[in-house]
Amino acid sequence: MDTVVFDIDGTLIDSSYHHTIAWSRAFQHHGVEVPAWDIHRHIGMGGDRLVAAVAGDEVEERVGDDVRDRWEKEYDEIIEESRPFRQARELLAAMGERGLSVVLASSSIPRHAERALDLLRAEEHADASTTSEDAEESKPDPELIDKALEKVDGSAAFMVGDAVWDVLAANERTMPTIGLLTGGYGRAELLDAGAVAVYRDPADLLDHLDEALAAVAPAG
Repeated sequence: MDTVVFDIDGTLIDSSYHHTIAWSRAFQHHGVEVPAWDIHRHIGMGGDRLVAAVAGDEVEERVGDDVRDRWEKEYDEIIEESRPFRQARELLAAMGERGLSVVLASSSIPRHAERALDLLRAEEHADASTTSEDAEESKPDPELIDKALEKVDGSAAFMVGDAVWDVLAANERTMPTIGLLTGGYGRAELLDAGAVAVYRDPADLLDHLDEALAAVAPAG
């Protein structure tokens, strides 16, 4: 393996539930009733897909762009509350010390991604990063992974993510995925989707890094 691709929101930054609240408020603003638990089940999927996935094609066609615009405003109100998970930065540094290129693959809009990258000290701990502007298709489509690998000329990579959508996108490129429980998805769900190993959070992964890297190593 020469490259590790990290999802950011929910994996390195504690923001999944903030996104859930922002989407819930955006739907409510436009008179669309969607349970917060159902929204949470789709966090990690691209915003261009989420509205139809949780509220149906009719809502997407009628107010999809308006809901997304409102979500952006609602998330702006609470983005300062999001924080890196414990030892997230140390995990990035440890991956780099193992000789891996580290790519932070965010599908967030640039100004949201910029804050996360600042919190993670990406200039020190990552070789490259992406935002929503790097790919036309969002997860579970693997395009963002492709763009991430292009930035570092990666040829043998694995993914670290918190959502089944991360795993499904990596599966499309036959990349192994290490799952984290930090986004609220269950261990069994991540394993059933295809993750090769699951850890509690970045600190737990860091504590078991040798074991995790062995799990993603190519056979033979």
